[in-house]
Amino acid sequence: MRYRNRSIFSISIAAIAAMAAVAIYFLFFDSGAPENVWEASLALSLPCGVSWILIRIGIMPLVEWDEVKVEVRNPFFVYRADLGKVRLLGREGRGGAFELEGVGMVMPWSMTRSILDGKRASGARRDLRHAVLRAPKVTEMDAATPATRSLHYGWFDTLIIPLLLAFTWAFLP
Repeated sequence: MRYRNRSIFSISIAAIAAMAAVAIYFLFFDSGAPENVWEASLALSLPCGVSWILIRIGIMPLVEWDEVKVEVRNPFFVYRADLGKVRLLGREGRGGAFELEGVGMVMPWSMTRSILDGKRASGARRDLRHAVLRAPKVTEMDAATPATRSLHYGWFDTLIIPLLLAFTWAFLP
């Protein structure tokens, strides 16, 4: 199964399209084509910075699981583990948090309480809990495969370069 907050995902896609339109406007229609790299970085800094945040918060979060494994993609980290190594935590105020053996507490970002997608999120949390409870117990051979946490990065991280250039330009003497 797979869960992503569709409402936040759709809103993020629309806002990123708006930021692209803003960037195109600033680059080509506001005052003509930029004359140097500093003007381009200033025109792109806000749209690219906002788009980077929207990608991290609205598009990347995802939870996938099957009968054996679970993968949680939060804005900055990806957690992978066998379902047998997942320990469910109390449901009070945690929004579906669980503990991975060797990693610690994991809060699935996309499954947090949502006004826009609350019923689907509750159903997905319930399905994940049932999958964890039905998961085969970890054997000694499976114990060699530890739960992992890795940094999530990709092409979208280049979107912060214009913002960093603008900050550099702002502090030049």
